[in-house]
Amino acid sequence: MKVLLLNGGSSSLKCTLVESAGAVVVAHATADWAGAATHYAWERDGQTRPQREVPWRGQAPAVRQALADLGLVGARPPEFAAVGHRIVHGGELTSPVRIAPEVRARIASLAELAPLHNPPGLEALSAAEALLPAVPHVAVFDTAFHATLPEAARTYALPDAWTRGWGIHRFGFHGLSHSWCARRAAELLARPLDQLRIVTCHLGHGCSACAVQGGRSVDTTMGFTPLDGLAMATRSGSVDPGILTHVQLAHGLGAKDVEDALNHRSGLLGVSGLSGDMRELLDAAEKGHARAQLALEVYARRVRQAVGALAVTMGGIDAVAFTGGVGENAAEIRTRSCEGLECLGLELDAETNARARPDADVSRPGSRGRILVIAAREDLAMLAEVLRVIAP
Repeated sequence: MKVLLLNGGSSSLKCTLVESAGAVVVAHATADWAGAATHYAWERDGQTRPQREVPWRGQAPAVRQALADLGLVGARPPEFAAVGHRIVHGGELTSPVRIAPEVRARIASLAELAPLHNPPGLEALSAAEALLPAVPHVAVFDTAFHATLPEAARTYALPDAWTRGWGIHRFGFHGLSHSWCARRAAELLARPLDQLRIVTCHLGHGCSACAVQGGRSVDTTMGFTPLDGLAMATRSGSVDPGILTHVQLAHGLGAKDVEDALNHRSGLLGVSGLSGDMRELLDAAEKGHARAQLALEVYARRVRQAVGALAVTMGGIDAVAFTGGVGENAAEIRTRSCEGLECLGLELDAETNARARPDADVSRPGSRGRILVIAAREDLAMLAEVLRVIAP
């Protein structure tokens, strides 16, 4: 049976139609509006429309265009069995679930904790339900993989009334990507996943790193919201919380002003003053743009620090794996991010890294730990979760 998988990011949509037997991709479409223009491409039945600029941006028009081009508008069972939706913040929902009014309400209630993701996720969901009303829709949560975090990793050093009373704790995100990346890393290393200590680095518009020990998430850089941790395209990542009180008390900013700045005007964009798009910054840095160069170094420094901290959390590291749009495609970022990791036994082969395409091992032959580049296949992780809900 066929399953349609909608993976909406903060600035992108991946639409994949998969035959569940063998997880064969039948058709797919992608839209990306991280830069000034939206780029869109699709492929089905041997037909390919290469990437081109389109005049629209956002989840709803992307869903409508993709479903039309893939010939799915108005499709009914048994033509395909379900639509799976990646939802970034599921709160206390840690298993895939069929969409119902109460589930939709729960997702909406978490919008303020994932403002770049849950609202677009709901937008994509509404557009898909309007076009495919006869097909079951299933929510798959990016937070679910991190339900295994030990209590010490989940708990913030905050007042008990906040943590236990208000439910404020570390959730973690990019779980679908981290879980797939760890499983694929074990395959590439030809070793059992339950015997490995892996740091997975999902680097894209949003970024996070995860310590996967024995196949389970034991720590991660994102926290109560997807704003924590690594520097990202437009998100700040971790900052001194005293800065937030300072800019409000000393400079008159309100909570909404701070939220907007941290989510939309920080990260690579904030440091460079130029763009949050890694492709544009790499080009600008090569041409000598000083702030772009600084932004790249801030970004890579955070990744290096995260790898080191997460390796210590696990008592060592067998492999670090890069995935996501930046992790897979930006060899220079992998080079910068691996500087100094030799102390952990992770030695990058510069020549192999420069020409690598996922899935690949880019470490030196004698490196004790391995450095991997792995294609993000959140669609396959989503498929397994959707089948848990709809399979008889």
